Amino acid sequence: MADKDNLDPMQLMRDWFIQSEKMWSDAMTEFMADERVAKSSGRFMQEALHTQRMFSESMGQYLSNLNMPSRGDILDLKDRVSQMEETMNAVLIEMRALRKQADAGSAAAPKKKPTRTKKAAKKS
Repeated sequence: MADKDNLDPMQLMRDWFIQSEKMWSDAMTEFMADERVAKSSGRFMQEALHTQRMFSESMGQYLSNLNMPSRGDILDLKDRVSQMEETMNAVLIEMRALRKQADAGSAAAPKKKPTRTKKAAKKS
């Protein structure tokens, strides 16, 4: 009798959920193990990839006819800009190194005062 008075609805829900999940897992494992399912899934993926490739080619042709860039053109442009950014960064790093080297070289040598070419006028 003590067990019926202390029924935990959350525990019952957890037990039901675990049993249900195990049943679904077993059923899906059995379903996916069937060779016919594997073949049909493979065919479906091949058809989907073929459709996507055909759509990309036709969209590229359409954009070309409109004189607009395709996705491939934009990706090529992105690669070129990335290369230019890397080159610019390398040039900036080299310029900073040369500037530091020049500053260090000028700080080591004492600065000379300019020579006076005129003498002050004598007071009488």
